[in-house]
Amino acid sequence: MVLRAAAIAGIAVAALLLTGGVAMWVVLNGLTNPVHYDSLAEEIPGTRVNILVLGLDAPLDARLRARPEFDIHTATGSRTDTMMLVSVDPETTQVSVLSLPRDTRTIIAGRENYGYDKLGHAHAYGGPEMIVGTLTRLLNVPIHYYVRINSAGVARIIDLLGGVEIYVEKRMHYVDPYQDLVIDLQPGLQLLDGDKAVQYLRYRSDGSDIDRIERQQKFIRAFKEQLFQLGTISKLPSILDEVVDCVDTNMTAGEMLKYARLAAKLDGVDLETGTLPGEIATITDPGQDPRSYWVIDQDECARVIDLLIWGVDPEANASITVEVRNGTTMPGLAATFAGELERQGYDVIGIGDADTTDFVKTRIIDRSRDRDKLRCVSRAVLRYLPDAQLGRARPDEDGADFTIILGVDYASFVATSDGGQGSLP
Repeated sequence: MVLRAAAIAGIAVAALLLTGGVAMWVVLNGLTNPVHYDSLAEEIPGTRVNILVLGLDAPLDARLRARPEFDIHTATGSRTDTMMLVSVDPETTQVSVLSLPRDTRTIIAGRENYGYDKLGHAHAYGGPEMIVGTLTRLLNVPIHYYVRINSAGVARIIDLLGGVEIYVEKRMHYVDPYQDLVIDLQPGLQLLDGDKAVQYLRYRSDGSDIDRIERQQKFIRAFKEQLFQLGTISKLPSILDEVVDCVDTNMTAGEMLKYARLAAKLDGVDLETGTLPGEIATITDPGQDPRSYWVIDQDECARVIDLLIWGVDPEANASITVEVRNGTTMPGLAATFAGELERQGYDVIGIGDADTTDFVKTRIIDRSRDRDKLRCVSRAVLRYLPDAQLGRARPDEDGADFTIILGVDYASFVATSDGGQGSLP
């Protein structure tokens, strides 16, 4: 009996020692094992999707009269009357809208030799591809999709959804026989059908394009409220086929359905809106007559784009510590990227060189074990480096939440751009 008890005790001790040995091996291996890296974009979903919405002017016929019923799918020669960049975070369902004044002064992609022009002319010169290229360079943001629509399409969609209730702030009356346009609205709270909604959106005889943009943003907020009334949101999938006839887009049918379903989740989400900051100025460029432009404010534009398109929250970022290392032979990269992180509010506590200079892709080492912090940092990195990689390591009480090791991909980015500060003129 005593021998049996001793044998059992011996087995238990052996098992305990074995377990302890395995645990010790795991711990020691964890201390020395190199960090394994995976795709940052795949590990952290929720990269924002940017959709450019273009409201087209009707093209003119030989008598310089508008053709309002033109085919939106084959539209050529039309200028953009309204431009909005809609940014959606599919994971958090945050949505923001950046209105783009059509008189914005810029260099149009593919027409660099012609000097400055108005942003609204880009579509007339080269269709959606040219205006997407122009805006991508101007704002330094990716544009994943475009949606083109004319006045008839807007009216049709609003009628399908049952109209939009809005307070018309004053008497609006305007007639333009060349555009076949009659605007006749009385002030007060009212339910606008498609035709009257288009009148409200197009009216601008009381001021600049900026005044009209403010009304359009007011309308979008009212439209959102109408969209989520009982019975309206349920109509979205069923009217999708009819909407396709009203708009032209580079989305597939499956992608359109995907975003229609996403829209059903947006009830209660605050819609953030803004306008590309700037001021009206008359400028005479070489070889051109004086023109009235919307001249953008570079510093303020960078702040607005950070907020609306990239979802940058400097207050939240201030609690995140980061160290930046240069993993290439190109000098100054760590300081350059650290400056960009500090501009976004991050607490950069270390700048220097990595142990080696052979990093091809930029890497993030996460020691925070905080997914919200990781989402913030990944957004800051993926903004410039879509192929960046993610690795995880043990927390370090005296170290940074994240270590960013810059690779050749960032060196190439800096060499071919202005280091991430955008291309605002």
